[in-house]
Amino acid sequence: MLYDYCGIYLNEGKEALVRARLMKRVRKLGLGSFLEYLDYIEADETGGEFLSLVDVLTTNKTSFFREKQHFDYLVENVIPTMDGREYKWWSAGCSSGEEPVTLAMTLYEQQAFRRQFSVKMLATDLSRDILQTAKSGVYSPDKIRGMPEYYLQKYFSRHEQGAEIKPAVRDLITYGRLNLLDKWPMSGPFHMIMCRNVMIYFNRETQMELVSKFYDLLEPGGYLFLGHSESVSGRDHGFKNVSPAAYQKQ
Repeated sequence: MLYDYCGIYLNEGKEALVRARLMKRVRKLGLGSFLEYLDYIEADETGGEFLSLVDVLTTNKTSFFREKQHFDYLVENVIPTMDGREYKWWSAGCSSGEEPVTLAMTLYEQQAFRRQFSVKMLATDLSRDILQTAKSGVYSPDKIRGMPEYYLQKYFSRHEQGAEIKPAVRDLITYGRLNLLDKWPMSGPFHMIMCRNVMIYFNRETQMELVSKFYDLLEPGGYLFLGHSESVSGRDHGFKNVSPAAYQKQ
């Protein structure tokens, strides 16, 4: 069911993970077995419980400045070449928002961002629950642990729950729910797309389909960043590898 809906491929060896995550839903609904849970989903005409299943089976591991070399590459090689026009960036698989927030802070740290060009940033994810966290901009103490104090003081407001992104940063980002297997409603071209540690959950065929769609939505010379365990290899894709897990459209 999950594969047909969003392409996530739960192969052999994932039984324990699925069992542990779905058991929470089975218990909450007062059901006696996974078969009863499947019957419940199929009888739910609203489709709400199926989306809850998707939420609990979606992995949302992330952190601020994760795979920092990608942000360093943007600062050293991409942002300096940006001129006075408007650019579109997309964080595909944004989870709870740490990636697009890091992108926004990276942009604000570059003086050229404020005086020479503008960026519209889109951030999407499949999970409804995790998007609510991203939209709130509130992060618990464990989420901001390890964040340099400089960034905490400049871009966050502290409170008892942890820290909240300041409006100037949060307002740069537009969040939306998107199933990457569905038709994409947004229009390009994008100057930069980050889709990191998402394709590892898809089979090879789905991965290559996504790479093609990313290519079509990027402007000439645009950039695609993947996770370090992912690549665009395996087909004539039209990308040049410019840095580890970073590609430029030719």
